[in-house]
Amino acid sequence: MRYQIEAPVRAFSGESAGVQFSKGTGFVTDADKPGRAALEYFRRHGYGVAPADGPTVEERVQALVTGDQTPASPPPATLYDPAEHSVEDVLTHLAGVEHDEAVRIFDAEASAKKPRVGITGKRDEILAATAPAAPAGDDTKGPTA
Repeated sequence: MRYQIEAPVRAFSGESAGVQFSKGTGFVTDADKPGRAALEYFRRHGYGVAPADGPTVEERVQALVTGDQTPASPPPATLYDPAEHSVEDVLTHLAGVEHDEAVRIFDAEASAKKPRVGITGKRDEILAATAPAAPAGDDTKGPTA
C-alpha cells in the first residue's frame, strides 16, 4: 500500500528516512523493508501518515505528458478538516479514527489561526487512547542480568 507523508514542517523539500519530500509531502510504500521502516520512523516522529489512494501529482503530470489514456483513478477521499466542523463534531469524529488520523487532525487544529482549546486540550488523552500497542515480547533491549 502507498502512503502520503506530511512533514511537520510544511515547507520542507528534501529527503528524510529515504523518502523524497516536496513542499512537506512525500510518498512511500510498505512493499519492502525500507519502506516499512520509513513509515515507522514517520509515525514515531509526528509526521502525518495517511493511505494514498490516487496517483501523485507527478504521476498525473507524467500521464498527461505521455498521453497515457488509462482510466484515471478515482479522486482520493477528501480528508476531514476540523475547521469545517464544531468542537463536538470533531471530538465525535476523533472517537472513531486511528492514531495517525487523530495526529493529523490535532496538527491541523493546532495550526489554525485560532486553535480551539476544546479540541487541542484533549490531544494527549485521545492520542494515548489511539496509540498502537507495543509488540508483545519486545526484547530489543537485550537480556537482563
